[in-house]
Amino acid sequence: MIANPENIISLTDFKRNAADVVKRIKDDKSPAVLTVNGAASVVVLDANEYHRIARDAEMGSMMRGIEDGLKSMEENRGMPLDAAFKMLKQDMRLATKRQG
Repeated sequence: MIANPENIISLTDFKRNAADVVKRIKDDKSPAVLTVNGAASVVVLDANEYHRIARDAEMGSMMRGIEDGLKSMEENRGMPLDAAFKMLKQDMRLATKRQG
């Protein structure tokens, strides 16, 4: 999604008119590109749009992982199931220790 040209604004203008800019972003679902010294610096977008984009990116990442796994199996680069479970259990233990 490309920003509406009206939503390419300087950081200074954003600070002065934040409420209006946020309303425009929420209304048209188009992100605002904030500029600093004339160069794009930050993108501000509706929270629901952000979550949609993040979800789509995560789904794409999972699909690439599945494709890589299938290719690996086609090339006989897999591992025995018991070794895979052992590795997963070790990873789970490490993750649990980090959290806790």
